[in-house]
Amino acid sequence: MYRRCIQLTSLFLIPNLSHNTSLLISFFSINSKNAVMAKIKLKILIINLLVSLAFAKPVVAYIKWQAQTLKRSRECFYCDLSKINLSNSNYKKMNVTGSVLQNADFSNTNLEKANFTNTDLTEAEFDSANLQEANLQRSILKRTNFWGANLQKANLRGADLTETIFWNADLRDADLRDTNINNASFIDAQLKGAILPDGTVYPYK
Repeated sequence: MYRRCIQLTSLFLIPNLSHNTSLLISFFSINSKNAVMAKIKLKILIINLLVSLAFAKPVVAYIKWQAQTLKRSRECFYCDLSKINLSNSNYKKMNVTGSVLQNADFSNTNLEKANFTNTDLTEAEFDSANLQEANLQRSILKRTNFWGANLQKANLRGADLTETIFWNADLRDADLRDTNINNASFIDAQLKGAILPDGTVYPYK
């Protein structure tokens, strides 16, 4: 009878012990896997950080070089010149085709016959700038400020003029065909002879 009790007890205890041991082993193996994954992620993070630091200085240097190139030669194609300050300067016939010039400042600058074709000039400042016969075809001019600017005979065909400010601007004989003028403001702007978005000409009278 005593032997039977031991046998029965062993039958119930051994499976339970084996099950608990397997659970414990599983737990530690899961934790070890998580630790390995955590180490891998940490290594990836460190590598990304080092790569970012390695390229940060060259990128800044390249942007400065682009700005210097523009100031020296008045040309910079497909450059990133965001936030550049070229106010109160003379950049007649400047060519920045395809460049990004978001938040750039051209206030009171001479940009006569400048080429801004396919540029991004979102929120740029052209306050009192001279843009006579400038080429702004297909450019993004969202929320750009042309307050008091001279845009006589300027070519803005196909440009995005969403929320653009033309207060007191001179747009006589300018080409505005196919432009998006949604919420643009033309308060006190001169438009005599300008070609409007629909192709009609603003009367000279």
